[in-house]
Formats: sequence, C-alpha cells, structure tokens
Amino acid sequence: MGVNMKKYFKFSSLVLIISIIVLSSFSAGAVELKHSNRQKQFKNTSVTRFKNSSEILDLPESYSSKDLGFCSSVKSQIGDVCWAFASISSFETAELKNGLFSSDLSTDALEKWGSTRDDGEGWIRTVKESGSTLIPLGYFTSRSGPVGNDSSRIRTTANAVSYYNKGDDNLVKLAIMRTGAVTANYISYGYAYSKNYQAYCLTDPIESRAGHTVSVVGWDDNYSKENFDGNYTPKNDGAWLCKNSWGPSYNDIGGYIWISYEDYYLFSAEVFDPSFALENVQTIGENDYLYQNEEFGATYNFSYIDQDDITYFNVFDFSQNGNVLDKVIFETTSLGAKYNIYYTPTNENGIPEEDKNKWKLLAKGAVDYNGYICADIDDTVVPQKKGAVAVEINTDVTKYEVDNNVGVSEWLRDADTGVMRFIDTCEKGKSFVTYNGSIVDVKDYYKDALNDDIGGTLVIKALTNGKTDTNIKGDADFNGRVDINDVTVIQKHVAKSVKLEDYKLQNADFNGDNTVNISDATAIQKHIAKM
Repeated sequence: MGVNMKKYFKFSSLVLIISIIVLSSFSAGAVELKHSNRQKQFKNTSVTRFKNSSEILDLPESYSSKDLGFCSSVKSQIGDVCWAFASISSFETAELKNGLFSSDLSTDALEKWGSTRDDGEGWIRTVKESGSTLIPLGYFTSRSGPVGNDSSRIRTTANAVSYYNKGDDNLVKLAIMRTGAVTANYISYGYAYSKNYQAYCLTDPIESRAGHTVSVVGWDDNYSKENFDGNYTPKNDGAWLCKNSWGPSYNDIGGYIWISYEDYYLFSAEVFDPSFALENVQTIGENDYLYQNEEFGATYNFSYIDQDDITYFNVFDFSQNGNVLDKVIFETTSLGAKYNIYYTPTNENGIPEEDKNKWKLLAKGAVDYNGYICADIDDTVVPQKKGAVAVEINTDVTKYEVDNNVGVSEWLRDADTGVMRFIDTCEKGKSFVTYNGSIVDVKDYYKDALNDDIGGTLVIKALTNGKTDTNIKGDADFNGRVDINDVTVIQKHVAKSVKLEDYKLQNADFNGDNTVNISDATAIQKHIAKM
C-alpha cells in the first residue's frame, strides 16, 4: 500500500513530567501532540470575521462562565483522558448557557466511542489512554453523543464548531461569551505551576512535552503577574480561567487554574489539534435525521488539489429518512473563501451529474471561520432517491493564504513508530470531487493521484427534519393526484404566466429529464388517458 508521507502524526512519548515532580497524586493528561502537516490549515486563523468587529472593542476586562452559573462541577479524571473531560465539560457549559442542561454527561461513553472498534477500525487506542481533541469533534458532530452517565441519550447537539489558534485572544474571548467555553490544550510542565497550584505560565518552549486539555471558561486582564511564582514569570498581567479535571480539592479555588496570556503553548495549533468552541448548541428534533457517510468527523483536510474552484460531493439516499433538507454541515479551513451548496442529481451509476444546469442551488455564503460550517437550507424538498449534496468552494476571492479544502475522515499514522493511530473505511460511490474538468470518485483519486489504497470520506452532512414530501410524478399542483389540472399548470408554467415552486417542478418533470416543458404536459395527458 502506498503511503502519503506528509500526513503522519507526531506524538510525544507523553511521559508526565508533572506527576513526577510536583503532583504525584494527579495525572497530567494526556492529550497527544498533533500530526506534522495540519498546521498549514490553521495559519491565519487569527484573521476571522471578528477581527475588525466593534464587538472586540467592547470586550470586558474580565468574564467568567463559572460566576454566571454556566459550569458544571469539577470532575476527577482517571487515566490519560483530560481531552474527554475537558470536551464534555465544554459541552455541559454550552448546555447550561442555553438552558438545555439536564444532567452530567458521560466521559466514559465518549472514551469508549473513541476507542478501537471490534473490526480494528476507528481510533487505535484503548480506554483510559491518551487521545486527541479530534475525537470529541467527531463524536459531537456525528450525533453519536453526548449521553448521560446513565447511558440515556441526551438530545442536544452542536451544529457548528469554530477553531482557534494562538494569537486569537480576542476571538477566544468572544467565543467564551457566545458559547460559554473553549476547549484548549497546553504543555503541562511541573516547574511552571505556582506554589499554590492556582496559576500556570510556561513562557519558553521545552523539548520534553506532555500535553493537557482544559475547558477555558473566562479571563481577567488584571490577574496579577505576581501570582505566577513558578520558574517562569510573564511580563504582563492577564490570564485565562480554566476548568481542570484534577478534582475540586486540587487547589484552594475549587480545581480551576489560571493560565497566563503569555503561556507559550496554550491554544497552539502548531503543536496540537484544534482548540474549539461548540456553536449553535440546540435540542435535536424528535424526527431529525442526519445523513452522513462517516461518523468520526474530520481527521484531516482534503487539500490535495491545487485549484481555486473545487466542488466536493457526498451521495445520500433521500428515500430513507426524510427528503426535506433543513441544514448542510461541512468542515473546512479555507478561511475567507466563498461557498455554494447544491443538490445534485445522480446518474444511473450513482455519480453526480456533471451538467451544472441540472444542479439546484440550496445556499451560499462565506467561510468566515475555520471549523464545521452549518448552512440553513430553509426546508428544501429534494427527490426521494439517491442524490448528492455538493459544496463548491472558491478560494480565489479570499485575501488569505489558504488551501481549497473540506474535511475528510482519513487514516493517520504515528510519525515515529509507523503505527496506525486512526483507520476508517472509505467506500466507492460515497464521496466525489471535481478534478481536471471531471467528477471523480474520491476513492479513485486517492488510489490514482496519491497511491493510497485506504483513502478517505468527505465530511459533508445533510440534516432533514424527518418530513417526507411525497413526490407524485405529474402532480404539478401538489394536490395528491394527477389530472388535467396538472396539464394546465405545466402549460401555464411553460408560457411563463405561472412560476412553479421548486418542489412542484420535481413533480412536473414527468418524463424525468430534469427540465419542465410541453413534452411533460403531453406525457401526462397520455397517462391520464390510460387511467
């Protein structure tokens, strides 16, 4: 099997220095360091939609989701699972902020979901081992969780996720005010903690690194630099309030910790996988259904094609669980790009139609942050059969240096040992992309262009509200039957005296050639004559 060398993970040994030096009763983490290539997708994240916003000028000097009652109780992790505790904590905070919290959520369920499956696929780790913040992102966005500690399904979800990088301080503050918390990683080094374990600052890079994840829930611009009495002292006041997972008795402030604004590693997308905020947390509708071709979310970005305008497709069978589209969700780090979302019919071989005249525009917008984008579709009816949701991304319009990409669920390998860290099955006929003037299967692209036999699946999801609008061929007036009135409606539409809505056009296309003309009216007349 061919190997794409540029996408290896780079893992630290995760020897927990802190537990040896000063905190023998507490586990430091652990969160794994990021793979070696992903940083290119995260540069320029500090330049987002809020950069010149008046919102930034109005930021308060201090803010605390904890003081506002948006934080659940501090927990005590067992094992190297800080990434799970911090992510679940941030979700609980988002629920509390939105009035949706009912009970504590299960970290064990997230851990189990993010462990190796019986077939050897998924995240290659055992329960209680270190992990990545990519794991909870897949868990949340695929609606695999969260669940309660009693294993009850919690019917809330985050429809969008925003990413953050070091230097995004004002954007992080806005995200905390908006969502309640930002999940972030830093290097935990024993000598950088204050004597009372309430403050932390590591101002310089170190070689031996152990990652730790926290839920950042507030800040104080005036938190004194004198509080940092470890081996490293910041030059200025100011710190982040972080909810930790070493228990409420870890220190005298209930297990929370202040991390200096000047910490070298906090929020770093060069060292870790993304820091993130859970956007648009809301109740899942009783009949909602999420069409998706993967469940693990974006483990990498499909950024292999060097073109300004690329369309990415996922094919779904809309006859299964509703055909009234409510939202389309996709992951991308093409900051500043423009996007168009289409419904694209498929041909008899299940391949998206190349004739763009047959595509239906569902939504359009701009990629104004890196992460999972959620576009409202306004209950658009699509045919009850196989079809594709397409996301066209144009990076020619952006002023930032970014790749044209969408997220992909793709294998990952340890750069040092060569051991697989994540494996997901990629099937033909699920994902497609425009390449050299044609629409090609993503599985074939991996094999032909990258010499990669495993491949990946694009992260494009379609949410329906569970409703099914029955499309009766010929029922152009949508009254549940086919009669001479439908012929008249089509004739008026062709004559441009009546404009049919999109969902009626689907029924009016009686002969299935994706156009409505007088031949459809004639075919309906013949059909009626045989009834």
